[in-house]
Amino acid sequence: MRLLRDTLAILIAASCFLGGCKDEPETPTLVLEGNDVLISNEGNFGWGEGSLSLYNPTTKSVQNDVFRTKNGQGIGNVFQSISYHNNQYFFVVNNSNKIVLTSDSFQQTNEIIGLTSPRYFYKVADHKAYVTDLYSKSISVVDMKSLTVSSEIEMNGWTEKGVIVNNEFWVVNVESKYIYIIDIASDAVTDSIEVRFAPESIIQDSNGTIWILSKGDEVNSKQPSLAAVNAVNKKFIKEITLNGLPTNLIYDEQLNQMYFLNSGIYSMPADTASRPEVWLESNNNNNFYGLGVNPSNNEVYVSDIHDFVQKSTIYRYSSQANLLDEFKTGIIAGNFFFHQK
Repeated sequence: MRLLRDTLAILIAASCFLGGCKDEPETPTLVLEGNDVLISNEGNFGWGEGSLSLYNPTTKSVQNDVFRTKNGQGIGNVFQSISYHNNQYFFVVNNSNKIVLTSDSFQQTNEIIGLTSPRYFYKVADHKAYVTDLYSKSISVVDMKSLTVSSEIEMNGWTEKGVIVNNEFWVVNVESKYIYIIDIASDAVTDSIEVRFAPESIIQDSNGTIWILSKGDEVNSKQPSLAAVNAVNKKFIKEITLNGLPTNLIYDEQLNQMYFLNSGIYSMPADTASRPEVWLESNNNNNFYGLGVNPSNNEVYVSDIHDFVQKSTIYRYSSQANLLDEFKTGIIAGNFFFHQK
């Protein structure tokens, strides 16, 4: 037996010498910094894995596939959006019908299931959250203690982005020309406001005014618009008709500046005397998709998703539209989250 063991040892040593034995690859170390920008990469609908990217604007370094690195598995299909509450991240994974919860270091801690096609997660009270949905024709009410769906608020089709206004939740209904107002205490729809067709995004400025971006419908000659509404009396203050296909209205509170995509990037002060102007031209090779503004330094981030198959390119600009950096992330980078620890 000893002769056999010695012979095997010699053979193994010889094979390592000739073929080159290699150690198992080490798991990459995840480095976290306080000013990192989180980026959700959707992945291709139905067959691609979503992924999480982490970008450090100080060192200009990027870590891709962070969730898989930390957890040893993918996050799911169509990583839609990111929220943060009670020292936990809430990663909304649309086509996997779930919300993944992680610690500050991206270690998965829990899941919220029982969802149809979740889009955005909003904590509206200490004990509950609302989840908008693409297909369910309802908003899911989540119990924050049990992390389960406790009830549904019936809606008329696809609900997308929303804002919390005092004790109300204002939400856009993309397949209609309405935004709906929900009383947070009772979960009842109490009012609706008619806007242009396909309201897609909504913000509240520092003066309390609600701004709604409707993308319209070019095929059916329904014009897009940007509308300002008084949050108290719910009356229109101003409506600006637009052209093209505007999306992704965002707001920089420090500069009182709004941005949105419409081939390139448009900007406008959040006042009723202005009109949107081109902030950044797009060349024919750009396919801008996601847009975000860092609240700590007013820098603007935009994703170019190219052909929906290759890795996205992220462009980072100063508030004066000077290019500061560009880097690659995962496929279809769609949502930016700026977390100041």
